[in-house]
Amino acid sequence: MKVNIEITSRAIVHDPIKITTLNEKELIKKMILRRRFSRSSKILVYLASECDFKTGCVIYGSAFGELGDSVAILEAINSNDMVSPSAFQNSVYNTAASYHSILEGNKHEIYTLSSGDNTSYVVMQEAALALQSKDEVFVCVIEALNFEGVDILNKCKNELEYGIAFKIKKTDAKANIIVENSSEFGVAKSLEWMKNLYDLCIDDAKNIIEIEL
Repeated sequence: MKVNIEITSRAIVHDPIKITTLNEKELIKKMILRRRFSRSSKILVYLASECDFKTGCVIYGSAFGELGDSVAILEAINSNDMVSPSAFQNSVYNTAASYHSILEGNKHEIYTLSSGDNTSYVVMQEAALALQSKDEVFVCVIEALNFEGVDILNKCKNELEYGIAFKIKKTDAKANIIVENSSEFGVAKSLEWMKNLYDLCIDDAKNIIEIEL
């Protein structure tokens, strides 16, 4: 089965170390809530804002999840310290999408996927399935890898914070984009397919891709 998808808006944000342009205070006005947000959560809120998305179906992907909070938990256990309740709460894969839903009062479905290097494409496949019953879907893949000691592990020299998002809808129009996945320096493997798609899109044009289910 093949589904044609039109990309109605897109957004990207990344930094080698830490993104400093997320407009956190403007987008998450309550300080108490803002302090609880993980890095991935803040990145997702920013991308959703850039795509003019507030409520609706969300398909979110990450190969590594909330790695910073997971590392904090393991370090606490290793040091026989008390595990931070916030780190424990934020360590699950659906943290970013859930915080966004709390912020915007979104009561629609949220799907969180992780499929290693194939995460980007699997997220878009799930979105294509969701579009069989939805008018619009927000898709997003984020990796937030900035934690103490990451330099030892980050041998591929990926940018440590990276997020890409699309707002999409189903269409009967013919596809005009074909993604041939290729490696890009600084982009995590889980993001490469979506980054290739982002680069192929043309501003102020109908960008349509065929997804095989």
